[in-house]
Amino acid sequence: MLAFFEEIIRRFGPLFEDAGYQIIAGAVLLERSIFVGLIVPGDVVLALGGIYASRSELGLGWVMLVAALAASIGESTGYWLGRRYGPRLVSRLPFVNRLVPRLDAAQDYFGEHGGKTVAIGRFATVAGSFIPFAAGVGRMPYHRFLLFDLPAVGVWAVGITLIGYYFGENLDFVDKALQRFGLTMLGLLLVFLVIRALRRRRTPKQPSA
Repeated sequence: MLAFFEEIIRRFGPLFEDAGYQIIAGAVLLERSIFVGLIVPGDVVLALGGIYASRSELGLGWVMLVAALAASIGESTGYWLGRRYGPRLVSRLPFVNRLVPRLDAAQDYFGEHGGKTVAIGRFATVAGSFIPFAAGVGRMPYHRFLLFDLPAVGVWAVGITLIGYYFGENLDFVDKALQRFGLTMLGLLLVFLVIRALRRRRTPKQPSA
């Protein structure tokens, strides 16, 4: 991924001098709302913002604030897209429509474990792009979504910016830090899902009245 990171810097770096805040806002907002994070992860763009803040070409506090606001808006957009159009989209897509009978289970899941999933998913790099949309599909209460999403967004915006700010001259370290942290959080989310699935299998079904 280091080569990809360097390519992003080569292509977008010069633009940061004139439109750094706009680039951060656009990339981060689109990352979770319409899955642009599958192409260019918001972590990379935000770390680049931290690098330019260390060079005094952007304000450190402004980079964090812009990223946090854009991420919050983007994730809320993804949530509402999932809530309004998700079930219809799932029912119409080939192969994916097989998941329709499981939508009730998704609602039960987000009702019970949605908070942890949303909080961890904010840090799970590419796979986390789908979490807000899935929370909407699962009809997780919006106020509960925000309760877990906003603190996670704040920690993410500050943490990733500071990684770029303090370690930006060592791109190899920044690259590895972003990859390992994202994969670790994704691993935690997968472990949580596996444990839940195993518990459900072991729990005897209650006889219907």
